[in-house]
Amino acid sequence: MMDGLHTTMQAVCLRNIPQGLPQLQDFEAQQLPLPNPGDGQLLVQVQWLSLDPFLRAQLGGRYAVPCPPLGSIVPGYGIGTVVADRSGRFAPGDVVAGMTGWAEYAAMDANATSVVDSSLAPASTALGVLGVPGLTAWAGVRKILQPKAGQTILVSTAAGAVGSVVGQLCKAAGCRVVGIAGSAQKCAIVTDDFGFDACVSYRDPDFINALRAACPDRIDGYFDNVGGAVLEAALSLLRLHARVVLCGLSDQYNRAERPAGPNLGPVIGARARLEGLVVYDHLADFAQCRSELAQMIAAGTLRYREHIHDGLASAPAGFIGLLNGENLGKALVRL
Repeated sequence: MMDGLHTTMQAVCLRNIPQGLPQLQDFEAQQLPLPNPGDGQLLVQVQWLSLDPFLRAQLGGRYAVPCPPLGSIVPGYGIGTVVADRSGRFAPGDVVAGMTGWAEYAAMDANATSVVDSSLAPASTALGVLGVPGLTAWAGVRKILQPKAGQTILVSTAAGAVGSVVGQLCKAAGCRVVGIAGSAQKCAIVTDDFGFDACVSYRDPDFINALRAACPDRIDGYFDNVGGAVLEAALSLLRLHARVVLCGLSDQYNRAERPAGPNLGPVIGARARLEGLVVYDHLADFAQCRSELAQMIAAGTLRYREHIHDGLASAPAGFIGLLNGENLGKALVRL
């Protein structure tokens, strides 16, 4: 292949469709031929991989894009350096982001690939705060929550890549912001690092009362990444004309059956608005979102954390740890 490049690469492939929480044996490292880019494509050497909860939904056939076939490379977003370009749009050495999959190299469609501007922030942020998680947060806040000064906004998975940005955007709008996270350690990160006014652990045996105490005036908006009992608890706190963003269902990702609840009666009583958020509907806003968030990072008003796993072989364990809530920040693999 070109310039004495390797002819094979390491990749992580899907061995089994996970039943419940994924297991290490659901994934398999393989040596595969280097992909050969076609017209309109580029060959990229991958440097960073994003680990994302939506992959669990995709592997269960419950996502906007279909489940990958058995034996194929596990899908995922990544960042890498252009090795060869057959699109006329990139040059070798350019750093780009897009769907690479869990592999050392990827042939990527140029029209689904974006240049990473490392002058805005470190390149890895293109998979987190300045990537799809950041766009998800930004779209949910700007298009649905529309926070106003003095309102109270509640955010689940508040220590995560999406929730942390949601809360900081709402703080910047003058809101009181309360987070929900999975441990005392994460709650401390949410208040100390991300500047939320309060944070409650959903694992607290007295979670409902702790949440009510943190939201004495109830809530004007809720950003939900969880579903299940956490969503039901949040719905019980809605004020009149509250807005709820339904973004993720991590409570369901490892279940075979959908749960029976929640009861939506309080939504009717509060005349609230529930709106589903699918980030792919907002890709046209990516440049505006990235510009706004990068300015906030530069000004010190938007902070982020990264949880880095080293080596492609660490991707399966890192992904399982993410689903177990073990990550402290945006989960990434550094190749």
